[in-house]
Amino acid sequence: MRILINRTDAIGDTILTLPMAAMVKRAYPKAEIAFMVSASSADLFEHHSYVSQCYVVKRENFFSTLGQFFEILKDFKPDHYIYVGGSHIGSFAAFVKRVKFRGGLLSRLPSFLFLNKGIRQKRSYVEMHEAEYNLNLLKRFGLTYDHKDFLQYTPGITLKQEDIKEAKTSFTEMLLKADKKFSWDKNIIFIHPGMMGHTLNWPSRNYGRLITYLNKEMPGQNFYIISHTPSDEEYISTVRDELEESFRTSDLFQSVYFFNGAQKGLRYYMHILAQAAIFVGPSTGTTHLANALGVETVGIYSPIKVQSALRWKPFYSDKVKIVTPDVICGEPQKCVLQECPYYECMSKIEAKEVAVIVINLLVKMKNLKREK
Repeated sequence: MRILINRTDAIGDTILTLPMAAMVKRAYPKAEIAFMVSASSADLFEHHSYVSQCYVVKRENFFSTLGQFFEILKDFKPDHYIYVGGSHIGSFAAFVKRVKFRGGLLSRLPSFLFLNKGIRQKRSYVEMHEAEYNLNLLKRFGLTYDHKDFLQYTPGITLKQEDIKEAKTSFTEMLLKADKKFSWDKNIIFIHPGMMGHTLNWPSRNYGRLITYLNKEMPGQNFYIISHTPSDEEYISTVRDELEESFRTSDLFQSVYFFNGAQKGLRYYMHILAQAAIFVGPSTGTTHLANALGVETVGIYSPIKVQSALRWKPFYSDKVKIVTPDVICGEPQKCVLQECPYYECMSKIEAKEVAVIVINLLVKMKNLKREK
């Protein structure tokens, strides 16, 4: 059995699709599973536990993209194709090449035209987690998903110890050159203010206020890594502005580092992220990545139904604390702005509230370490 899964969109979506591969591999140990992904997600698959091959699809014009999909089908020779998200050009290619089993999510028109084993799902109803929706797409394989088995189908992202060691050495040297007071013995707090799409985010200034509050309550104990990519500049500039006074009036500057995750690639970023004590971020791919790597996560989520934590929280529920504004949101799809009595509801989440959660997690982790 050779299964090709199309998930050519965002990192977080890809991470929540990986449990499908785990479920298939458990039922069919000899199955060969390959993923088609966007370039941003490719590094998730290096040394992967149960995905044998990863193909990167570059976003180009229709015919060029179609050519890429044809080449992938020719190379991998799948007998099963599953569409989960991203470009439907791959579904068209599988249709043209007469892949016998073409399953996955029936939603947009191309899925009804090109898939012959698809499953209709109303994900906007938000009846379950996104990973559970994905696992339920395997019914046409004769695989029935049971909620109690959820944690058995892990994303399976793998890091090698030798690679981690090398990345840590490089990162330490980089911070020392930047005149930072850094030690791996400190609590490393990763904060990622940026996000893509239209999901509501916590105001950027609050990420800066969070750092200031934590530094006041835990002076000298933490090192703060503010991670970002070039597209996050609007978020990062606001965080810098918020921290400017603290940088002038204290030594906090030496305990804060703005880490461009795109500079050395996702794999390098993952090696450093995995060393964090706690990660704080909104509903974005980096939050899912931190959680998949086993990092204690604080996720700040929108109350809007399709954006809610019920559907989009990270995979490991026991390693995530969800923070949502204390409002009754009746909007199923998007914010109605000034028409809503709770307009700018994300601002209602105070930096102190998130800081208390972080501090309590650190205390809990310290106590567990003592018990061991």
